[in-house]
Amino acid sequence: MTKPHILVLGGGEDQLPAYHEARRLGYGVIGVDQRPQALGAAAADHFLCMTTRAPERIAAAVGHLDVAAVISPASDAAQESVAELSRILGTPHQPAPDAVRASVDKGYFHTVLERIGLPGYGHLRSKDPDELRLAAATLPLPVIVKPNDSSGSKGVRVVADPAALPAALVEARAYSFSGEVIVEEMLLGQHLSAEAFLRDAKLATIAVTERATTGAPHMITTAHTVPAELTPATEIRLRSMIMDICVALGHTDGPVNFDFVVDRTEEIRFIEMGARLGGNGMPLLVRHAYGINTYEAALRLALGQDFDLAPRHDKKTALQILTTDTDGVLRTVEGEDAVRALPQTAELRLFAGPGSQVRRYTQAGRKLGYLLLVADGYAELRAAQEQARALLRFGVEPAAPVPARRPEPLTEKVR
Repeated sequence: MTKPHILVLGGGEDQLPAYHEARRLGYGVIGVDQRPQALGAAAADHFLCMTTRAPERIAAAVGHLDVAAVISPASDAAQESVAELSRILGTPHQPAPDAVRASVDKGYFHTVLERIGLPGYGHLRSKDPDELRLAAATLPLPVIVKPNDSSGSKGVRVVADPAALPAALVEARAYSFSGEVIVEEMLLGQHLSAEAFLRDAKLATIAVTERATTGAPHMITTAHTVPAELTPATEIRLRSMIMDICVALGHTDGPVNFDFVVDRTEEIRFIEMGARLGGNGMPLLVRHAYGINTYEAALRLALGQDFDLAPRHDKKTALQILTTDTDGVLRTVEGEDAVRALPQTAELRLFAGPGSQVRRYTQAGRKLGYLLLVADGYAELRAAQEQARALLRFGVEPAAPVPARRPEPLTEKVR
């Protein structure tokens, strides 16, 4: 009898812990990623070097294996495939169709918010550049231009000058699977995220984080701090709004994450969501802050098993995303031992070592690692972050400049 396997779509740093967790639970791992050098290639029992957006091809390739569950942490692009493969392979957990759609279609998510009466803001999605330019002219500058159906901050740009809009639209469209682009009013206020997990149509756990970003033009996440400093009334309202959204989408069980802004009037405005485990190390943050293993919970849900979401502790925790602002070859990593020796350091994970090709942080997938810090208070946590930044240095030999080229459309990669 063949060993049952868990099929993991994606082989990056945020999917890799699911490989290890699946093996710890006694399952083999089938990894899928179109990058032959993906971290999952070496970690999987069986590795398929193909796009995660081809469920029929994947199903055909794994037909000789016993597949017990399908999962794809941190990847919006793969969620439709997770749903379709779960159906084809007859695995126990079937994702809610509307929750999957809201995860991969930002315009649809806006529609859901409007339908249930939650606060919105100006936006328009379209494939027509002229229509998008006209819409942008009705919104206050700056606006945010992004692909309607991509993730990882690819093709996202803040536009403060109307003259820069056409190029931003071209870039966003090149990263869109459908060719649709969305132009949104830029929200001002406190940027936050919520990493939640539902069980039996109830909010079983939630971690609300304060989110730091690179700022314009890309607005990519650089750090999370948990718990976020919210008023009790705002946090109660947030929980209620999250449940309203999940009820509207039929999402009764499983992980879900949201990015949102709280403005100066304490109004909560949601930006986007994903009905899956969050990226940028969010499950690691939850584990260090509360002692909850959401990778295991998500796997057990996909397997049709009971799962444990009881918190073991409650600690102030920060996750720093390690990056470089230079394209080139990583030559040295200085201060690694000193950072590991800090009393606040809970975990340091490096995804690149000397000799690795690295890219400047203009997309979420170009990170060098994660640093998790734990402290008794916010002041101690922030001081530890500053100390770690001063100690940890990445020496990058710049790459020779190459002529700029338009990004390859994602639709050409799916065959």
